[in-house]
Amino acid sequence: MTAAETPRDALRQILLDRRRATEERYREARSRQQSGDAAGDSEGVHGWKASREGGPDMALLEMLDATLRQIDAALVRLERGEYGRCSACGEAIPLARLAALPFATHCIPCQSRREDGTSGPGR
Repeated sequence: MTAAETPRDALRQILLDRRRATEERYREARSRQQSGDAAGDSEGVHGWKASREGGPDMALLEMLDATLRQIDAALVRLERGEYGRCSACGEAIPLARLAALPFATHCIPCQSRREDGTSGPGR
């Protein structure tokens, strides 16, 4: 971060960089799928059909699409001034977590509780 750059600017740049990289991965995976390479079919049409029916590149495309939507939602939260707050407890999400997962919506304790299936602080 430069002296003139605010933490908000740095976070926006992290989100935009992650979005650009994810878009590039999406384009590459989609190109492989459409060419037939994803299903090992050099004729294209059959490879597209096989991948569309559940090949590994289809799962990758779905994951990348979900990531793009999460990044876009994070950019909206940033513009609204709501970015970086846990949606469960309202506490600040640590910058280290946001740098690693810039579209995080929960702090680590709340995310852990969500994954464990528990709720509320201290449970």
